[in-house]
Amino acid sequence: MTRAGPYPFPTIPLAVRRFAALSAVVIAYLASRTSPAVIDEGGLFLLMSVTVLGAAWFAGTGSALAVTVLGAALGATGVTLGSPVAVHTHLALFVVEGLLLTALVAELRRARRAAEGLASDAQTARHEAEAASRTKDEFLGTISHELRTPLNAVLGWLHLVRSGKLDSRTEARGLEAIERNVRLQAQLTADLLDVSRALTGRLHLDMTIVPLKTTIDEAISQVQTAVVAKDVTLHVTSVPEEPAVRGDANRLRQIVWHLLANAIKFTPRGGDVFVSLETPEMASITVRDTGPGVATEFLPRIFDRFTQADSSPTRGAGGLGVGLSLVRELVERHGGDIRVANDPDGGAVFIVRLPIHPEDEHVQPAGLPSPGVEPPLEGVRVLLLDRDRDTRELLSVVLRQRGASVRAAGSVGEALEALESWRPDVLVSDAVSPERDAYALIGKVHALEAERGGRIPALALTSLARTDEGMRRMLAGVKRDLPKPVEPTVLTAEIARLVAGSR
Repeated sequence: MTRAGPYPFPTIPLAVRRFAALSAVVIAYLASRTSPAVIDEGGLFLLMSVTVLGAAWFAGTGSALAVTVLGAALGATGVTLGSPVAVHTHLALFVVEGLLLTALVAELRRARRAAEGLASDAQTARHEAEAASRTKDEFLGTISHELRTPLNAVLGWLHLVRSGKLDSRTEARGLEAIERNVRLQAQLTADLLDVSRALTGRLHLDMTIVPLKTTIDEAISQVQTAVVAKDVTLHVTSVPEEPAVRGDANRLRQIVWHLLANAIKFTPRGGDVFVSLETPEMASITVRDTGPGVATEFLPRIFDRFTQADSSPTRGAGGLGVGLSLVRELVERHGGDIRVANDPDGGAVFIVRLPIHPEDEHVQPAGLPSPGVEPPLEGVRVLLLDRDRDTRELLSVVLRQRGASVRAAGSVGEALEALESWRPDVLVSDAVSPERDAYALIGKVHALEAERGGRIPALALTSLARTDEGMRRMLAGVKRDLPKPVEPTVLTAEIARLVAGSR
């Protein structure tokens, strides 16, 4: 759609249009003077009114006003026939009519421009809606592919392992593949929930003093299976001291994990990934790979949500296009910044810088539970609430293997009954129940008297992107959130920590 011009015959210059408009009123006046029998006073003013209308349409509002003034002047000085009262009446009516005609044409032209603007906006909105719809369809297709791919590997290897026809080496490889793909699917789901939190402004950070070297080591331990599977060599260098930053330990580990996973994904088999930690003025984490690097035209958009350099169905690397955008969000939430560039020798370089506070050097940092430590739970009574039967059975086996006594409940009512009759040491609950929110259950537990089983520490297993912030603040000292799927070692460590704190 093309906009209409302000005047008809757009090739004619504006000066020519104005000259033609003024000439028309002069010609009308001269015609009345030369042929008074044909054009009387009334006919003259009517003819000049038509001229004003034509001038407004052909040459614009200014020309129409000029024609009105000129016509009134000619009419006042040149018309001699008839009574003065009639002449003055015709003259006044002509001026009023000229102004009304000019205003009418100007309003029509303004209305046309407004209608064209609305039509253009509507067309733009339609194109944007069509583009958004295509992007949504592409993203849903990508999600479907990225979630189904790990499931295909998991189901296939499980079938082979259960058949009992694999040798020990192949079975071990199969179990590693199952673990790697399950972790990948869990991370994809967690990324989507975190992006949802970021978009709605509900991304929560538990700020503490965090040892950065320990956080990097934990992230490296989480990508070891991918490193081995792709035959990538990981090179780690860092400062001798243990720098600490203010932040969320889980989120900082998530930042490093994403950068490492991204580097491993784009590094060819047998390549190298370099990780370094430096602390000149800020804590600087650098992750460099030996892959193909980032396309120059894609560099400005690399941290945009749901954006990938190659989003075609035949792309060589998978992913949802949310990992790096989430990294930037988390880095900025920690008061830092992230940069990306292509290394001259090949590969991409990501640099994360986080502020260091000198006064934190004398504060004992609170690290994360060590993945290799499984504290015993001998004699600990655990009340487990989860509506999913398989989850209850899995967690019960995990906790009993650590020496805990477990009683499982499938509903809030069963949990409350067991709470008063069995008197557990800790409550482990799914954060959402079909009957009522389990955060409300935790609040009820802490409202009970101690002799009725109340005021025990509680652990909520979350699977949704929402948390009651008021309940979170109220129970911060006696309860803990853990996202599903939960690591058995982390679950055991958290239960041991809560029980030790309550005792």
